[in-house]
Amino acid sequence: MKIKIVLLIGSFGLFFSLNGCAAKMPPPLEDISNAKIALAQAQDADAASLATKSFELAQSHYKEVKAFMDKKAHKEAKYAAQKAIIEAKLAYSKAQKAKVQKKVDTLNAEVNTIKKEFTTISE
Repeated sequence: MKIKIVLLIGSFGLFFSLNGCAAKMPPPLEDISNAKIALAQAQDADAASLATKSFELAQSHYKEVKAFMDKKAHKEAKYAAQKAIIEAKLAYSKAQKAKVQKKVDTLNAEVNTIKKEFTTISE
């Protein structure tokens, strides 16, 4: 009887330890790499000055990735990396929009100058 109980307990222990190993997530290396690339692209687009809040939030999420990886919390690291990617892409888009808007504003100013000159000439 004692042997059956020991075997049964041992079987449950083995089952649960194997399930625990199977449930562990591998390190999200691809997500981390993509987050790093997205941050670099945002930096190159001058998002640090043109989309400051989004860029800083992306950097913050990337720092979380490192902290989670140190704790081997891979699932949390994956989510933080995905948030960093999204926020970095948003920062990149905002920076690009700001650059385009600056060009539009410059062109509008030039058009207004030309209109004034034309009005002066035609009078």
